[in-house]
Amino acid sequence: MKNGKIFILALCSVCALAACGRQSTPSMMNTSRVQLAPETNLMHMPVANVTTGYLSNIAQNYDRYGADTVQMTVSYDPKSKTYGAVQAFSDLSKFKKTLTKMGVRQIEADTVPSEGSEPTFMLSYDAIVAAAPAGCRNMPGMDDGLTTAEIGDYRFGCSTESMLAKQIYRPSDLGGKEGDDAIDGRRAANVVEYDRVITS
Repeated sequence: MKNGKIFILALCSVCALAACGRQSTPSMMNTSRVQLAPETNLMHMPVANVTTGYLSNIAQNYDRYGADTVQMTVSYDPKSKTYGAVQAFSDLSKFKKTLTKMGVRQIEADTVPSEGSEPTFMLSYDAIVAAAPAGCRNMPGMDDGLTTAEIGDYRFGCSTESMLAKQIYRPSDLGGKEGDDAIDGRRAANVVEYDRVITS
């Protein structure tokens, strides 16, 4: 009988210890942050429809997302008697000058012969945009056509990060900027203060 009690106590102890074993459940929280994503902006417009407002919109978008040199061309039909290479070059120079005044400094421009087509303004540049973290989507029931029945696959916090990504004015700023010297602001202030005391 005594051995039976010892056996039962030992069994209870083992069960109690087993209950204290490590347990984990995959988190439903998103722990990633907004990511930067490269893309290429392409646009084209008949030369006759290129206005100052259109160029201003390009300049504003380039200021926000531009990451490299703007490639700009104006096409013309070499057989045309009304719009040839001279007119294309003139319009190209005018567009480039306007964009430069609007702050777009890196521009490579050229004219391109294209038989049988109307004069066309074409522009492209590499861009950096802010995007939701990888694997994130908006909460079901918001705007992606999913229903709340699919909430089990949603990672909480993804909608917040997705909306935050849309509000970042200049996404490339998230990547930081390399300085000429690897000193922090406090050290820089100390250097200035030291120089002031020595020279005063």
